[in-house]
Parts: sequence; structure tokens; C-alpha cells
Amino acid sequence: MRTVLALAMVALLLAPMGALAESAPIWTTARHQDDSGTFGGLKLALGNGTVDASTTSQYSDLPNIVEVYTATWCMNCVSSEYAMDQATEGTDSVLIHYHRHWFEIEDPFGSNSTEERWVAAYGDSSKDNVGTERAAPTSVIDGQRMHSGSSPKGTSLVDDYSQSLLVGNRAWFMDGTIDFSVDFTDGATFSWNFDNLVFSCADECPPQTTTPWILFVEDSARFEDGSNGLDDYVHVAHSAVQLDGTNGTAALDIPTTSDGEDMNAVLLIDWNVEHPPDPGFHNPLPAVGIATFLSLLAAIPLTRASRQE
Repeated sequence: MRTVLALAMVALLLAPMGALAESAPIWTTARHQDDSGTFGGLKLALGNGTVDASTTSQYSDLPNIVEVYTATWCMNCVSSEYAMDQATEGTDSVLIHYHRHWFEIEDPFGSNSTEERWVAAYGDSSKDNVGTERAAPTSVIDGQRMHSGSSPKGTSLVDDYSQSLLVGNRAWFMDGTIDFSVDFTDGATFSWNFDNLVFSCADECPPQTTTPWILFVEDSARFEDGSNGLDDYVHVAHSAVQLDGTNGTAALDIPTTSDGEDMNAVLLIDWNVEHPPDPGFHNPLPAVGIATFLSLLAAIPLTRASRQE
């Protein structure tokens, strides 16, 4: 009877694990919590750095943000980026490619600032997921959903990315506008304003922080010595500048393009909801892992035999 009961208990414990394996998630959480991410994606084409530009967008009209970690030597980055291109075709999406820069001898793109942003935002989740903070290829959609490697979790990479794009941003806003502009009167002075965004909470909203960034992204940069054979590398992030406040101005240096006049300034806004711990929650039982539980079950016959002696 005890043996039958033990087997039944093991089956109950292992059944959910089997069900989980059959429906493994397509992505992992990019920042260790669901209530955080990135929105914005307003883009200014800087051209030759002499023509002022501005753009305004309703929050509901903002594009998907697709951030990709890559390298010019990364062979499997080619297939994952091609799949992302297919998934984003016909959608309103802004793509930004971070190139491996630290301790890098082959890839000429990227910078300390782009590496610092990637590691600060996604390094911990990447390390937990694949063992390193900077893994090429890795794609993050809306600062929330991380796709690592080039092997699909579902039927195909295109399908994985398409499903992730459809989720959209889950920030705690519902309406309002975002303004972004550049003035070249005296250097390059950028202005941003998202003061009038409306929260979507029915009652009082939990504490939320927002951190704006400007990323300088070149549409296409040619590098014929890349060993993955692409030659032309697109959406290349050259610099990432953290800003302060929901509105303000900043005089910034615009990075030099690799070729042409196709540099863009892209406004991103990281958001994070801070959930205070629930003082009323109390777990009366310690957590017992599967291995510990199985060890206890294995000890039952030994204990019984000892008593019989």
C-alpha cells in the first residue's frame, strides 16, 4: 500500500513537469519581471546634421521595439536576423542591432555605451538563460521577451518572433503623446517630452519609473571583412545615451557614420513597475524540491525494515 501511495505521489509531482515540457515557452522574461520593458521608437533621420527634425506619436501608435545582439562573425546570427526580417515585414517595428564590442578583435561596430546598455538591461536574464551576458544571437522584443539562439522553440523562428511581436508592449499606459526633436542651431540639441502619458490603472497605480534613452543607429554599414558573409550590416547601433526626466533637452555629439548619411536618433523609454513585498503573505511550509522528495520516498522502505528488525 505504501509503495502504491509513493508511486502515486511521484506521478502527481512529475505530471506538471511533463505538461510544462510539452508547452515550453517561446521566449523568456528579458528583465526578470513581467512589469518592465521598453517603448518609444520615435526616429529622427539626421542626414548631414544640418536640418532640424521633429516627430510626435500617440502612445497607441508606437511601434514594436526589436533589439538584437549580434556580431559580424556570427554565422547563426544571419538566419535569426533573416527570420526577424520576415516576421517584422509589414509591421510597424523599429530594429536596433547591438554589435559585440568588448574584447572584440573582428567586429568594428558597437561601443562601450551600447554594450553597457545591453548588459544593464538584459545581461542578468541572458546569463541565467544561456550562461553569458552577451550572447549572439539574442533578440529582445519590447524590452520584455527574450529569444536566445537560432533554434526555434515553436514551429519556426519566424513564427516565434511573429507571436512575440503580436503580444505588444504591456506598459501601464493607455494614451497620450510623445514628442521628440533635434535642433541644429548650435550643435545638435535633442528634446523629448512624454509628460502627458495617461496611466491605465483603475485605482492608484503602483510606483513606476521611466528612463529615456537616445540611440544613434545607422541604417546600413558596409564591412566586407565580416566572416559571416553579410557585407552590409543593418540597424547598427553606434552609441547609447541615457537621458534624465520625462522631458528635457540635451546637447549630444552625433557619431560618424561608417558610410553615407543614414544616421538616425531613436528615442527609447525603459519602464519598470516596483511592486512592494506583500506583508500579509506567509508560506507556512518550506519548499521541497523533487530530488529531496524522491530521497524521502526512497528512505521509506529502509525505515520500515529497520523497525521490523
